[in-house]
Amino acid sequence: MAHPSTLARSHVRDSQVLIDKDPQASTKPLDMLSEWELVAKANEAVDKMVEKVSQGPTDLRAVGAKRLHNGGVVYKFDSPETATWLHKEKTAFVESFGGTSVVKEKVVTVLIEYVPVTHTPDALAENRKIKRDSKLEMETLLAMRWIKPEHRRAPGQCTAHIVTRFKMTATANHAICNGIVITGKWVWERCLCKEPRRCLKYQALNPNHLAAGCTQADRCGTCGVSTGQPSALRLGLTRCSA
Repeated sequence: MAHPSTLARSHVRDSQVLIDKDPQASTKPLDMLSEWELVAKANEAVDKMVEKVSQGPTDLRAVGAKRLHNGGVVYKFDSPETATWLHKEKTAFVESFGGTSVVKEKVVTVLIEYVPVTHTPDALAENRKIKRDSKLEMETLLAMRWIKPEHRRAPGQCTAHIVTRFKMTATANHAICNGIVITGKWVWERCLCKEPRRCLKYQALNPNHLAAGCTQADRCGTCGVSTGQPSALRLGLTRCSA
């Protein structure tokens, strides 16, 4: 209760459903619709879906839509229960919504630190053992991967960090608060904060371009002084004196 704004944002996220374009489709029919038309389309699909699926919440409706840059749409529904039910019955919802769209699973990404390198993230048996030993709900641990490629490890390295994707926010919070057991070791998690976008040439944060398309002069990433040599720092030919 000490963080009402955080709880409110979490409630909004739990009420959202992400609709994206089918990778096999060549057209983007949602790009031609306004926010009001997108909400009307979703409500029409929900009405058709209720006729096919008998069990489910009553009085379902979409209340808002937000268009994404990649062509997807984030819908906000009237309650988290509605969003959870739509994720469960996503096949019926997609059939009613349109064959060129898919429902994306909402995932929560966390960073697990100091995991023994003997762990194999791709092994299904290892994931089942983690769920059993850590008392996680079934099908909540979606994927795990090392944050750094294995061939870049230091000689004799015993532990490394892993990026983990959970299906539910509650499961991710449980893992962050209580930790989980991996390869017999109790390890701890923390939120994986997204780093700001950065131009590695001009050293600007949150630019609308990358280093390949930058037209500014090269700047040192340590002191910010212009080098006067367009590619010297990137090639490692000069060093900052700071």
